[in-house]
Amino acid sequence: MAKTAVITPFGLSEFLRMAFGLKGAAQTFQRLMVLRDLAFVFVYLDDILVASPSADEHLSQLKRVFQRLDEHGLIVNTAKCQFGLPVIDFLGHRISQGAVPLPSKVQVVADFPRPVSVKSMQEFLGMVNFYNRFLPHAAHLLLPLYGGLRLKKANDQVDWTPERIQAFDGAKSALANTALLAHPASRVSIALTTDASDVAVGAVVEQHVAGAWQPLAFFSRSL
Repeated sequence: MAKTAVITPFGLSEFLRMAFGLKGAAQTFQRLMVLRDLAFVFVYLDDILVASPSADEHLSQLKRVFQRLDEHGLIVNTAKCQFGLPVIDFLGHRISQGAVPLPSKVQVVADFPRPVSVKSMQEFLGMVNFYNRFLPHAAHLLLPLYGGLRLKKANDQVDWTPERIQAFDGAKSALANTALLAHPASRVSIALTTDASDVAVGAVVEQHVAGAWQPLAFFSRSL
């Protein structure tokens, strides 16, 4: 915080807390990883997720988290906390026995108007690609929407061919009907299945649990 100090007519002043808008704020938060060795904790900046298999274990793990934060002088705002929930929204995802895209984010994509410029098309593709690990064959599906974008300027108009319209509607439909991605389990069989065509490659990572294969993530990219 010493680097935030400013000289005023009333003396030297500096922030006591991380201030909004500081260029290095995110990196500084992420370096403060005092929960690094707790395998049941997932941290992104100042968001902390504690995932537990049972209610009793959840209480025990929360106690360990609170003790660790207290040891390092970190204060929790209980008004912003949620405890003991079977389902929670975290970093654009809805987390339960697995993970799916956050419904409100999916609705934004569903309501997105047909892009008229290259810039708005890139915005649409960015939103869809944020969830590409939920989408089998995403690269193949989106390929018509990418066609020629790199050679155009941001304000150039998009030429809506029948193929591109089909891909645009298909991307919305695919995101609205994604599969639940399971949480990785220990001591189970893992399979990696790959595929390729002349225009794209794809893969899925699955785990075998209770006699069934559960998807963990999908991958694809155009060639």
